[in-house]
Amino acid sequence: MKIKPSKLTLDNKSYIIYRMDFHSLTELEMYLDGGPKVNRDIFPVQKSVEMPESFAGESLAKAIQYCHGGYENGFELFLQMKKELEHANVKYEYFRRSVPAVVGSRPHVPNFVAGTPKTMYRLDRVKEKKFVDIYINLVYSGVTTQEQIVNRGILALNLISLFEQHSIGVNLYAFEASYMANEIFIAEIKLKKPGQSLNVGKCYYPLCGREFIRRLLVRVKESMPFQENWGRGYGSVLPEALLKKCMNIGDNTILIRSPIEMGLKGKNIYEDADTFFEQLHLSKEIQVPKYSDYRNRLAEAGK
Repeated sequence: MKIKPSKLTLDNKSYIIYRMDFHSLTELEMYLDGGPKVNRDIFPVQKSVEMPESFAGESLAKAIQYCHGGYENGFELFLQMKKELEHANVKYEYFRRSVPAVVGSRPHVPNFVAGTPKTMYRLDRVKEKKFVDIYINLVYSGVTTQEQIVNRGILALNLISLFEQHSIGVNLYAFEASYMANEIFIAEIKLKKPGQSLNVGKCYYPLCGREFIRRLLVRVKESMPFQENWGRGYGSVLPEALLKKCMNIGDNTILIRSPIEMGLKGKNIYEDADTFFEQLHLSKEIQVPKYSDYRNRLAEAGK
């Protein structure tokens, strides 16, 4: 995969953008398995390998293997919390239409009496007509807790469920965006497209696994042909205005920022859910429940 830097001018300042787009976790895994050359002029110390496990999790080799969807650290609790939260969501029936057919699941009595060839009918799900793009910024500050990260992951996937219950298809992207001087680095991974079933296991790793951001994306960064001194601190978080310009994130695109920026505390998932959706201002698009009220009703019922 050859890197082709592009240029951007904003507020009379010129930037050079180094961007990597991966259409799946498998594509990211294949790139890293290929052993992309490390830019030793800029990265004399390879932090993707040298960072301690206490900070970056398991080894780089193990982190690459987890792209298969086998990252299970805390996954059972994540699933349990996700399912409990989704009980608060209003359930919608998929709209279906009757389609006459020679072979189907139910008999069509009027057609049978009339002697028409198609005496059966089947129910076809109406295709999604609306779509939404959701971008999740994987970068977070060093004081962010694992509980905040997990809650954001649960809420992001719950958001997808809400959209799909309203027959709105979802494109889901995870990314890192950082900069050093006038150089910008963007790594984007597509995790879901409309009509594709949500693979919770595959999404869990990039959304919640510290190895993903601190091993894998750092390793991608080390292969970039940078000219500036990225090796000193591996860049700073890209300001939101510049980020939206670089990634063409418009008003109709949903941007999920870091857990702290989204106001998540990482304690009560129901309170975090209310805060999360207040930040996104989705009330006119989909019906969002008051999650803390739902939790209070459960408590009053003694559940």
